[in-house]
Amino acid sequence: MLVLVTGGTGFVGAWSAKAAVDAGHRVRFLVRDPARLVTSAAALGLDTSDHVVGDITDAASVRRALDGCDAVIHAAAVVAVDPRRAEEMLQTNLAGAQNVLGTAVELGLDPIVYVSSIAALFQPGARLLTPDLPVCGPSDAYGRSKARVEQYARDLQADGAPIAITYPGMIVGPPAGNQFGEAAQAVEAAVHLRGLPGRGAAWTMVDVREVATAHAALLRQGSGARRFMLGGPRIPIAGIAGMLATITGRRMGVYPVPDSALRLVGRLVDVIDRFVSIDTPVSEAAMEYYTRMPDTDDSPSESELGVKYRDSVETLADTVAGLIEAGRL
Repeated sequence: MLVLVTGGTGFVGAWSAKAAVDAGHRVRFLVRDPARLVTSAAALGLDTSDHVVGDITDAASVRRALDGCDAVIHAAAVVAVDPRRAEEMLQTNLAGAQNVLGTAVELGLDPIVYVSSIAALFQPGARLLTPDLPVCGPSDAYGRSKARVEQYARDLQADGAPIAITYPGMIVGPPAGNQFGEAAQAVEAAVHLRGLPGRGAAWTMVDVREVATAHAALLRQGSGARRFMLGGPRIPIAGIAGMLATITGRRMGVYPVPDSALRLVGRLVDVIDRFVSIDTPVSEAAMEYYTRMPDTDDSPSESELGVKYRDSVETLADTVAGLIEAGRL
């Protein structure tokens, strides 16, 4: 199949494109700046010559990119913790989904793969996240945008569209060129801090290569509407600290800060960030996820898509190696 990939200059999109090509498909990219393909998808050995210059918010360029394609993987999204970009993120992500998913449905593409997030279904009181939970999401801008797009995608599914939705957790792993994804910032911070704060906190962490494998496995026509959790294992911070100590050869501790205090710090950072930009992975939403994220039921991705989740030590080791090579550690 010829598969359009949006977000191909990013971490998840580039790896998903590679997995699609490795599975025997051809890929086309929708990009704003073709030069960025050189430092992302092309760095993974992909031929990026088939690309359309445009933006997911521009319906005409999306239609040009979809013309002649059999399927699409929609991985493009604005991810920002800056509250001043909240409205931009919501409008861009929703308009992008309406253009990409809506036009793909109109043109009869099958399948249509949409990369959502466990944030769209996040419920602090839940014991297990499953793909059929109602759309929820936290109150932060990112969570709201993912929830809005999620509801739009589900409405299309309800109308019979062959949309497959995936819900990755905290995506880490080796970079795609110079693209790491936002979660690598948490790994970087933990190494610099020589540990992690919290008591009941954990990382629900998945390797980008497993996410990409799932997306490639979904490229089968006639399967209809589907949803899959790709959260990855929920690893308490003591386990994360131990892995990072083994990988880096440094002592890593757990700082027993109450989880409630971390959530309070996140709220304070959000307030300050409205006036002064702060480059930090800490936010109210991030601390909610960090301290209250339940387990995810990933078993259908294993039994139906053939995803084999690798040892998290390998995932973290590859992330750290990439950060070192990039001069961030």
